[in-house]
Amino acid sequence: MSPSKRFKPVLRIAESHERTAANQFGDSQRYVQEQEAKLNELRQYHDEYLERFNTVSRNGISAAQLREYQAFLAKLGAAIKEQEAVVQASDKNRSVKKEAWQQKHIRSKVLDKVMHRYQEDEKRTIEKHEQKESDEKNQRRR
Repeated sequence: MSPSKRFKPVLRIAESHERTAANQFGDSQRYVQEQEAKLNELRQYHDEYLERFNTVSRNGISAAQLREYQAFLAKLGAAIKEQEAVVQASDKNRSVKKEAWQQKHIRSKVLDKVMHRYQEDEKRTIEKHEQKESDEKNQRRR
C-alpha cells in the first residue's frame, strides 16, 4: 500500500476534527451575539425605565413610588452586571474555541500538504518506472 493511501485516514480524521472545531467556534460565536443582544436589551430597558422615572419624578412622586423605582433600577443594574459577566465569559470561550479551530485548521492543512507530496512522489516514481520500461522496450527493438 502506498504511503498516500495509508495516510488518507489520518487526513480524514484531522479534517473531521477541524470541522467539529469550526462548528463549535460558530456555535460559540452565535452564543456571544445572543448574549450581547440580551445585554443591549437590558441596557435599553434600563435607560427607558430611568427616563420614565425622571419624567414621573418631575411631576412629584410619593416616597413609596420612589423606593419602588430605585429598587427596580437597582435590580436592572444587577441584571446588567450579571449579563456583562456572561458576555465576557462567553467571549472568552469563543476565543478559546477560535484558537482550537485555528490549530486544527493548520494541522489539517499541513497533513494535506504532506499527502500531496506523497502523491507527487508516487506519481514521479510511476512516471520514472514507465519511462524506464519504455526505454528498455525501445532498446530491445534496436
